[in-house]
Parts: sequence; structure tokens; C-alpha cells
Amino acid sequence: MNRFWRAGGVNPPVKLHRGVHTPRSPKVILHRLLPTDLWVRALLAPVFVFIACGIDRNYQTDLWHHLARGRAIATEGRLLDEDRFTYTVHGKRFQDVNWLCQLAFYGLYQAGRLELLQAVNALVLAGTMAILVLLCRRRSGSMLVAGGVGLVVFLGLWQLFLIRPQTVSLLLFVLLYVVLEGAKRRPWLLVLAPCLLALWVNVHGAFPIGLVLIGCYLLAAFLEEVWKRRWEVRKDRRVWLLAACLAAAALATFVNPYGWRVYEYVGLTSGTAKARKIDEWLPPGLDLLTGKVWVASVLAMLVLIALPGRRPTVREVCLVVCFLPPACGSVRMVAWWLLIAAPIAASLLAANLARGRLTTEGEEKPTLGAGLTCAALLMGVVLSLPWLERWSPFFRFVRSPHRIEYDLQEIADRLQHERTTGRVFTRFEWSEYITWSLGPDFPVFMDGRIEIFPDKIWDEYSAVTSGRADWQRILNKYQVDYLLIDAGPYHAHLRPLVEDSPLWQRVCAAGDITLYHRTGPPAEKHGDLCEGGRACGTLKTVPSGTTAVASPPSR
Repeated sequence: MNRFWRAGGVNPPVKLHRGVHTPRSPKVILHRLLPTDLWVRALLAPVFVFIACGIDRNYQTDLWHHLARGRAIATEGRLLDEDRFTYTVHGKRFQDVNWLCQLAFYGLYQAGRLELLQAVNALVLAGTMAILVLLCRRRSGSMLVAGGVGLVVFLGLWQLFLIRPQTVSLLLFVLLYVVLEGAKRRPWLLVLAPCLLALWVNVHGAFPIGLVLIGCYLLAAFLEEVWKRRWEVRKDRRVWLLAACLAAAALATFVNPYGWRVYEYVGLTSGTAKARKIDEWLPPGLDLLTGKVWVASVLAMLVLIALPGRRPTVREVCLVVCFLPPACGSVRMVAWWLLIAAPIAASLLAANLARGRLTTEGEEKPTLGAGLTCAALLMGVVLSLPWLERWSPFFRFVRSPHRIEYDLQEIADRLQHERTTGRVFTRFEWSEYITWSLGPDFPVFMDGRIEIFPDKIWDEYSAVTSGRADWQRILNKYQVDYLLIDAGPYHAHLRPLVEDSPLWQRVCAAGDITLYHRTGPPAEKHGDLCEGGRACGTLKTVPSGTTAVASPPSR
């Protein structure tokens, strides 16, 4: 019995000789609250997650159009089911499946600006990691193994830690994992699964992965009973409970403003992103830290499965078989693979290590070293809070505290000074901040909601971005008034063409962003100008190329 309690990370209760539990003394309780080596191992990965997210000053891809829509929903008291921020698909209907997250984001932003939003995002992700580490501890019986596996998962997910609805998806996925793991001993926990899916479907489009997770547990239970009792499986209570849980969870996903049609959004988004080769939807490569960790995790899983310490269970095999193929095809799917693989790897690793290596002597006793280490970790959390950016050494020595958003806001202020309205073309990630800062008065060509833009619009965006021969004709077609050009490689082909064109004049620059405005009417209305923006007969050959797509921030 003592072994059972310690495997769960809990000391056995003190008993009298008659078996009656006695309350612990205040001295014993205080002793249990002092830092130990177990604390250090449990806190290490979550604290690293919080610090990494707190000091992150990369551009927050996807955040700003979510904030813009959250503001519109809060202001108008209704869902925003049509586009109002672009001039290419203005008025087009779409499904805003992230509406609940957008409201929460906007509420946090109103209460504490970007600093509060970033701190809460870091806290949620750190909490997700803490739950995962505890789950690994329960499966392995060793906090040393659990903490080490947690650090590997942290490295694999680091490039995906942005302020966006996927943060909530990661938390809900881990909570569902815990529910399904605990349901073997406490079947009543399965009641929580449909509740989690009902929330999930209203915050992020990744909710189908939750159904896949439940389906894996159902499939494993079915196969186990078939192996043990052949076709008597129909009498197995656990199989029926999991089947009912899956059915109820699937029905719970219909509890959203769009009913069953929400699945159309999921299919359209994933299919469109893969077809247009958006980096997050491409297979993980070794050029990314996420890809390196993914490859290492797959190799490690194969080795652990081959080791003689313990054979994987049917459930573990089902999870690996179901989640590994999607991770091979998409960087985004690597997150789910790492989350389900962590407890499995921890359990298999612990089974192949000597008992003495799983724990260290006195790891549950408070020590001065553990106290100092926990204090240092806590100090790291405090110093990574966004409000302390001016004084924290993390922001001075780890990375530049400057944000691209500061430059975009400077450009937005200049746009408002120039005119009260105008059409803007820039890279679609930056368009989202213009939407938040100036929309809908300054509509943009395209933003991050790639699923609502037809292939023709995407091709035209690529043509302008890559400086194709018809770049000016496309801008004339949409009567674009302003260009925001990137000084980096993204607009390497377009930038010299704009600088040489008599139709565009440089207004100002902020960081790597340069603002140009149109100095004359569109060329299509004046036949003396050709598509390159020069006088006819002097048009030079324009180098063609393919447009770059948005990449996850580099770490």
C-alpha cells in the first residue's frame, strides 16, 4: 500500500493501531510544505515554459486579428460572421470558431494591455506543462524521469508558444488526457470529457483531436477485451462507457453557433493551409527546433519500445499509431504527438532503469539546496513578467525587448496622419496588426484567415509579394493606396521595383518597415503607364520568384 501512495507522489496517511486516521500536526504539515528535490524536478519544465513565453518579443502571429474580432463582438454584441477588414473578400461569410477565445483575449487586453495577455498566456502554458509532468510522474513513479521528459516536451513546443487560441487547445488536450487516464480507476471522470469538448469547440478549431484521443482509448479497450474474452466484449462495461463517452463528446461538439457545419471549417482550413504550403502545416524539418525534437522523440520511442524492461500496452500502441502519422505530415500536429508520447516514454523509460536511478536519497526531505533552487526559479518567473521589462536582466541580455508591433504602430500613426482611410498592401502577418490598429478604415489585402481567401486572391498576393511582372497591375486593379514593405528577404524582389516606380513615393520608415503611398492614379486609368509603373517602352524585365510564407518565430 505504501508503494501505491508513493508512486502517486503522496505519502501514506499516518494510522493508529485500530486503522483510524489521525490528523497531521502543524509541524509535520509545515515540514511537508518546505521545498524538496521533488519540487525542483516538478517545477523545472513549467518554469522554463513561463520564462520563455514571458520574455518572448517575437511578432505575435494571429493575435491581432483575433483581438480585432473580439473587439467587434464585444462592441456589437453578436458574432462576426463576415469579413469587414479586407478589400479583396469584403463581406464574405465565414465561421468564427474562435469567438470565445477572442472575447477572452479582448477582455484581458482591455484590463491590462498586451502585458497582461502575455502573462496569462504564459501561465496557462506553464500550467499545461505542470499537469503533463504530474501525469508523467504518475505513469513512471519517478519525478526525475517526469521532469526530464517535461524538458524535452518544452523544447519541442517552444516555437509553437504564441498568444493564440491554440494555447487553450493544448490545455484542454492535456486535461482530457488526464481524465481518460484516471477513468480506469474512476469511471465517473468520463462525464467530464463531453464538457471539455463543448468548451473546446467554441475556442479553437483543433477540437477533433480530442475525439481522436477518446477514440484511441475506446479502440484499445475493445482490442484488449477481444484478446482476453473474444466476442464477449459486448458485455464489457468499460468498452460501453468509453463508447458512450465518445458519442456524448461528439454530440457536445455541436454545441456551438454553427452546429455540425463547424467541421467544414476544420477541413477547409487544414486543406487550404497544406495546399498553400504554410510552414506550420508542412512536414517537420530539421531546420526547426521542433523538427529536431520530433525526430529525436520518434527515435527514442522506437528504442524504448524495443527495450526488454516492459512491453507497451495496447493503449500505448494505439496512441502511438494514431498520433504519429499526422505529426509526420504537419508541424502543428507535432504538439499532440509530444503530449501523448511524454507519459508513454516516461513509463517505458522507468521500466528499463534500475530502481535506484529513479529516485535519489532524501529527495522527499527539505534541503537548503532545494530551497535556494526553488527561490531562483521563482525569481526567474518574476523577472520574466512583461511589466518588469525595463529592469529585468532577461530582456537586456537574452534578447532585444523591441517588438515589431512598436514599428507597426508607428506606421499606423503615420497612416492616420496622412488620411482617414485607404487601402493597404503588406505581408499578411502585418496586415493583422493594421486591422487591429486601423480597421476597418484601412482595409488590407489579406490576413491570417487564409481559409476565406480563394486561390485567385492567394495567387495575386504571391505575385505582388514576389515582384512578378504584373505586380503593379494587380495593385491598380484593387486601387491600393499604401504599401508596407519589409526590408528583409520577404520583399526582396518587390522592394527595388517599388523604389524605382514613379507611382510610389516613400513616406517614412520604422525598423524594417517602410511605408509608401501612391503618388498618381492607377495605371489602368492612364494608358501612358505600363504594368511595371514606368512609361511604356521603358519597362524592364522583372525577376520572378515565389512568395515566402509565414514561418514560426525562430528561437
